[in-house]
Amino acid sequence: MMQQAVVLAAHGSRHPGAMAALAGFRDRLAAAYPDWRVEIARTVGRKHGPASDFGGVRRVAAVLEALVADGLRRVVVQSLHVVPGEEYHEMLAALGRYLENGGARLAVSVGAPLLSDRDDVDAVAEAVVSGLADRRARGEGLVVMGHGAPPPGAGFYTALGERLTRLDPLAHFGTMPRERGAPCPDIERIRAALAASRTSTVWLRPFFTVAGAHACNDLAGDGPTSWRAILEAAGIHCRPALAGLIESRAFTAVWREHLRRAMDRLG
Repeated sequence: MMQQAVVLAAHGSRHPGAMAALAGFRDRLAAAYPDWRVEIARTVGRKHGPASDFGGVRRVAAVLEALVADGLRRVVVQSLHVVPGEEYHEMLAALGRYLENGGARLAVSVGAPLLSDRDDVDAVAEAVVSGLADRRARGEGLVVMGHGAPPPGAGFYTALGERLTRLDPLAHFGTMPRERGAPCPDIERIRAALAASRTSTVWLRPFFTVAGAHACNDLAGDGPTSWRAILEAAGIHCRPALAGLIESRAFTAVWREHLRRAMDRLG
């Protein structure tokens, strides 16, 4: 009987197919670590809907309770967040409360989000640029949309954007506005930069764990405020490449290294 488990803690998505990408990553990890039980948990709150809206995936505390009930005592909670933002820190706080209120039977280690230090930023920037290298023609730009976060998460987004531009002057990174429906200064800045460089075609790349509603609607949707619509209204042809980060081995390699370190800390 397995005595240890990995809990993959992700925001989760109600968008069709998004949770399947997380399930695929879970299955690959389970094959790589046959002595570990691997589960998915969501970190988004109850106000977003019940587990049934997320392919049956429960919140972190509920998954931990089920593991304890099955006799498991050693758990790595691996964050599948992109940066250490609000939701990641809320997860840490909730995990602390759980352990204080009867969950002390568990030995727990936490794996860091995708971007947690300078080496992560460098590796991820290389992966972003190289990921479409065989599809981008000479002179085509790359526009990457992230979610955005308050500090300290915001600093990682800024560092990634700067690193991307150094690697490829035609690569641009921006984040969504904090308030839905508010004007987005980042896409205005990117549009101006593309016009200045006379870039007529760009690839659109979501910087989200899974390609859910933000990727399909806010980035590449048909609505007038999507980044695609704003750029195409300026005469810039857009080619969406809508895949979540969890679908690329280059990005999951970073998460897997964080998982390995968390396993080592567990002892």
